[in-house]
Amino acid sequence: MGGTLAISPAFGGCSLAETFDIARAAAGWGYTSAWADEVVGHDCFAMLGALSREVDLDLGVAVAPVQTRSAFVLGRAALTLAELTGGRFSLGIGASSEVLVTRFAGLDWDKPLTHVRETTEALRAILAGQRATVEGEKVRIGGFKYGLPAPTPVPLLLGSLNPKSLQMAGAIADGLCLNQLAPRHVPVMLEEVRRGAEEAGRALPDDFPVVARLMVVVTDDASAARQMLKGVFAPYAATTGYNRFFRWIGYEEEATAIAEAAERGDRAAMIEAYSDEMANDVLVIGNADEVATKVRAYLDAGVTIAAIEPLAPGVEAATMTLKAASAALD
Repeated sequence: MGGTLAISPAFGGCSLAETFDIARAAAGWGYTSAWADEVVGHDCFAMLGALSREVDLDLGVAVAPVQTRSAFVLGRAALTLAELTGGRFSLGIGASSEVLVTRFAGLDWDKPLTHVRETTEALRAILAGQRATVEGEKVRIGGFKYGLPAPTPVPLLLGSLNPKSLQMAGAIADGLCLNQLAPRHVPVMLEEVRRGAEEAGRALPDDFPVVARLMVVVTDDASAARQMLKGVFAPYAATTGYNRFFRWIGYEEEATAIAEAAERGDRAAMIEAYSDEMANDVLVIGNADEVATKVRAYLDAGVTIAAIEPLAPGVEAATMTLKAASAALD
């Protein structure tokens, strides 16, 4: 078994002060990094900037949508965090979903992979302290250069959910960010990454990072937790990118039914279509031993950084979840 444990500091029901307390404690439980997300909680860059003064953990974002923050904004934020951390920051970007991009941010979700590729091109220059000029379909940046000496180069990871985006990660990224998959899916996805690297004439380094955000609930009532989480994650499975992803990895029947229910606006049917098998596969639900066993399975399958996101709200639940998951490396 290889790999390390990370926290995903999106702790529901916790203030920033409580989040930082948990992060400091997690460093003593075997966690080596913290990977924030960009969804509906605290601003990931602002939170990590403050967290960098509290802990010596490596820090990263997994992932920031390319549509909601321009390459100009992403690059400056990343280089600022690289300076704050002494070079311990990694930036993950991705296409996100039309819910965040269109409904919440009011922006265009057209050609998301093109947007990711062009943003990567711009960020490559910015993060290296060079002048960035891109005139693409989705990204236009005219000669911007960071105004300070660039700190240690920032690793740039891509969030990927389908063969094309996985192959693109293999061709142009420094690492990979995964989400909502079972351990058995990891080798399949890594094969696509290797295919993309080979087609680009590139050899992936041995230390190519593979970050997986794992949605974890430690409980003795898995059935009740599973039913609750279906209500949270069925809407994810209805979005275009995730629906296509779930079809590809083997949940064709569930994805079709969820999409049809979403089209009708029938939330109850969406939840009903999200099968127990699917929930058990792509979420981490169970007692402490079961959670530790599954986290270990992700690491054995090729994940190098298992980022644990506790889904039960509050300090006590987050603490219990992270302690239980840390048993995976015992």
